Amino acid sequence: MKQTASVAIIGGGPAGLACAITAAECGDSVVLLERMDRTARKLAATGNGRCNLMNTRPATYPGGDDMARAVLARCGVLEQRRFWQDHGLILREESEGRVYPATLQSSSVVDLLRYHCERLGVQMLTGTTVAGLRQRDGIWQIQTEEGILFCRRAVVAGGGKAQPKLGSNGSCYALLTAQGHTLKPCRPSLTQLETDAAPIRGLSGIRVKATVTLLREAAVRAASEGELLFTDYGVSGICVMELSRDAQPGDVLSVNLAGPMGLGSPPALYQDLVRRRSLWQREETEKILSGVVLPRLALRLYDAANIRWQHHTAGEITDQQLLSLADVCFDFRIPVTGKRGFENAQVTAGGIDSREFDPDTLQSRLVPGLYAAGEILDVDGPCGGYNLMFAFASGILAGLDGRKSPYRRELT
Repeated sequence: MKQTASVAIIGGGPAGLACAITAAECGDSVVLLERMDRTARKLAATGNGRCNLMNTRPATYPGGDDMARAVLARCGVLEQRRFWQDHGLILREESEGRVYPATLQSSSVVDLLRYHCERLGVQMLTGTTVAGLRQRDGIWQIQTEEGILFCRRAVVAGGGKAQPKLGSNGSCYALLTAQGHTLKPCRPSLTQLETDAAPIRGLSGIRVKATVTLLREAAVRAASEGELLFTDYGVSGICVMELSRDAQPGDVLSVNLAGPMGLGSPPALYQDLVRRRSLWQREETEKILSGVVLPRLALRLYDAANIRWQHHTAGEITDQQLLSLADVCFDFRIPVTGKRGFENAQVTAGGIDSREFDPDTLQSRLVPGLYAAGEILDVDGPCGGYNLMFAFASGILAGLDGRKSPYRRELT
């Protein structure tokens, strides 16, 4: 292989495909190089197959917030709605600002992106690994196993390290560091947490609404509210995944189960528990929390409150134990022992330093003609479509390369 193109894009994920379509619509000849056998494999699996494309609510990005804000100021909700409208995708907005394809199928998004690449003449070379980049006299030489590709602009959009089986294995970092760019330490983000087994014994499969606070040496590191899922290895759910970025062994999760259920405060719950004790004093101890939490979870709360529930009646529970139980319902402690790795993570925290790229065009500030877009940069957002939103925005801007955006106009 020895061919030329205006733009060569390394990586066939959301940023790469958006870049390819936009550049081709601007008249560039485009070649897209993808290491996997198909483009957008990770995109096809995102959001449990529903594909949460973006979010209409503002958010702070835990990583690379300055770059994220600058990019989304140039290609935000309105521009991305126009991008999808122009290319035939109908959107639907659900709770908390989450925007999905109307079909609720990621395959609709993937098929549409692939179709427009084909329609616009983008040459997609799958199963192609890029071994290196070299620039000579303003022209990039991209070395692959099949030969050399020559191009004026090289866009690296090969993703991070999250979910390597779907294509993101971190192999593209070296292409940018070899050109002088800085790689920040990478770690899994938006993943599940592993915990001490004792506090959650027998709880696997139970889902609850909770507010979860991450504690380190009694100091609050972060907090999140949402659905919590108990598993055989620890805990999962959106509220947990949003804490995973900064969690480490030795931290403790403080789980507030009572607050999201509208149970007021520990003193108010204590008074209700006293009433329950009087009503069911001859019943088994487990009856105290009937209708509040599932029986399996109640047993673990009794354990945490040092209530001996086996072969005892509710009437035997002391006032002090009821006070402790009320506190535990608002502050159920679960020690963190680790977190799931990149194979389970939705995104990568860390990556190529985004400060080394211009948010207008995503061009390198160090090497003219070199661009980076998407998760390969050190930008990571919360759950809810924010990561895909940045990926598509950065890909579109890289494709435009400073040319007037056709998406910056009112929606019809």
